Amino acid sequence: MPTAARRAATALAAALVITAGSGAGSAGADPTPGPVVASAPAGPAAAVPGAAEVRRFTYRTSGADGLSGGLIFEPDGVPPRGGWPIVAWAHGTVGMADGDAPSRTGVNHQLYRDLFGDWLRRGFLVVATDYAGLGTPGVHPYLNADVAASNVVDSVRAARQLYPAASSRWAVAGQSQGGHAALATATRADALAPDLDFRGTFASGAPTNLDRLAGLAGPDFPDVRLDGLTLYLAYTAAGLRESRPDLDLDRYLTPAGRTLVDAADSTPLADFKPRANALPVGDMFALPLAGTPVPQALTDYLGVSAAGVDRPVMLVQGLDDQVVPPPLTLWFAAELALTGERLELALPSGGHVGGLAQSIPAAGAFLERILS
Repeated sequence: MPTAARRAATALAAALVITAGSGAGSAGADPTPGPVVASAPAGPAAAVPGAAEVRRFTYRTSGADGLSGGLIFEPDGVPPRGGWPIVAWAHGTVGMADGDAPSRTGVNHQLYRDLFGDWLRRGFLVVATDYAGLGTPGVHPYLNADVAASNVVDSVRAARQLYPAASSRWAVAGQSQGGHAALATATRADALAPDLDFRGTFASGAPTNLDRLAGLAGPDFPDVRLDGLTLYLAYTAAGLRESRPDLDLDRYLTPAGRTLVDAADSTPLADFKPRANALPVGDMFALPLAGTPVPQALTDYLGVSAAGVDRPVMLVQGLDDQVVPPPLTLWFAAELALTGERLELALPSGGHVGGLAQSIPAAGAFLERILS
């Protein structure tokens, strides 16, 4: 992005913040020509090899109070003809507290510096959403498929507003919670952004078919040895409770379960994780969910479907994944294969995150093929 354009974007963001703070402007007027509310250069914590610039930005989107933050990584060098293709990154679970938002903490894992660095070297502009309510006002609607897809698509619109050299060609990529967001985006991208050229989806360690297991939840929940299961259930319950108050979800929870869910959105992950791990899943629930409206509500809230996928998909599933059971991913992959759309399935030997680490070159090659 040329220096003059960067200065103009920063000046616009500052003017918007001043205007919003002073209450200036006519009633009902929208002072912004696009989704971006504010932007500024990101700090050193967000630095990634191969990035000419990293910007932190806030943009309008769906969910929570209608705002999300994010980071944009611009490749070094001259944009190709047609502009930089965009990879919209959807991150894995980092918590629900505002301080855990990736645009605040930066790129704090070598895996993601390596991943983004590979994409930047391939000439992709990378935009990484925080998701609504994570670092911005409101309760983060954890695993809400509709909201996550909107957050991803709107981040692409924001990136193109800030970087006129960005192409309309884009793909979505995600890990874990972000793999779920990526698959949710796959079936909604065209409806949400018919003016953009959506090319396909990369998803690693994506939780799929979780809603089909909802009927098992209750005080007699079996001892399923999955890492962090209580934590993920607490986050999902917090998001579902906020989205569907009509369910009166609290009545299905024990006092200990309610206390945990109440704390989910305000407690940093480092503090929340040991609390959640200390509570067995069965001790969260006072009543079984089977036969109640909750399982269907969960399907409506977080369900991702193979139906409607009409662009190439690459799935990565670590065979030693102790967070997302490989059989659930293989079940979804079989459904996806039956649609007739092009599917690439990688089954590395690693675990939940290790599987992605082993697949960085393959992920980059896949994205290069679909974005070329």
